[in-house]
Amino acid sequence: MAFLWLRDVMKNATYFMERCEVLAGQAASKGNSAVGSLIVVDDTIIAEAEEAATSQQDVSCHAEMEAIRRARAILGKDMSNVVLYSNKEPCVMCSYAIRVHRIGTVIYKEKSGEMGGANGTFDVLASENVPEGWGPPVHCIQLEQN
Repeated sequence: MAFLWLRDVMKNATYFMERCEVLAGQAASKGNSAVGSLIVVDDTIIAEAEEAATSQQDVSCHAEMEAIRRARAILGKDMSNVVLYSNKEPCVMCSYAIRVHRIGTVIYKEKSGEMGGANGTFDVLASENVPEGWGPPVHCIQLEQN
């Protein structure tokens, strides 16, 4: 059963990651970090965003945060049925938002180093040691880099 779930999630992962890369390019052209993010439900993009922290002069305007804000307006707080795509591993701040909104799966392309939420010093996405009310650990999948 888990294999079927993974196969379904991954069938369009390349397409969605390519869209993240387009958004990342748009962000970079505006002087922001090159990050793009999508919220997907049943292979449909519900929300997308590009990094805007520099241009908005607001550190919370990461691509993942912006996509979550937009999706929340449509889906509400419980996003356990969504997949978040990002060309970069979500940072600790974004990982906190992902857990609070119970996002079930995160697919990313490139690790973020020590501040990454899945592989960094603070593994917010994978940790079992979180406050009551947070969602379960997130299924994190790093796509192979070409």
